[in-house]
Amino acid sequence: MADRVSGCNNLNIKKEITLTTADLPLHCPTNHSVAWCSHPRVFLAIEVSKTKSIRCPYCSTKYRLSNET
Repeated sequence: MADRVSGCNNLNIKKEITLTTADLPLHCPTNHSVAWCSHPRVFLAIEVSKTKSIRCPYCSTKYRLSNET
């Protein structure tokens, strides 16, 4: 079990993700994250952010909204 938990740090490791408006609404973890070691799902209001970026309060993954659609 300890190996499984310690391996969690390497599975959801991508710390910056670029999105388009087709990916909204944004939630973290995304559907591409490994479910068994993820934090609770939280919706992030990136579309109202002045910088078009937002950071997850749980895992610190940074999401950036691209100008492309």
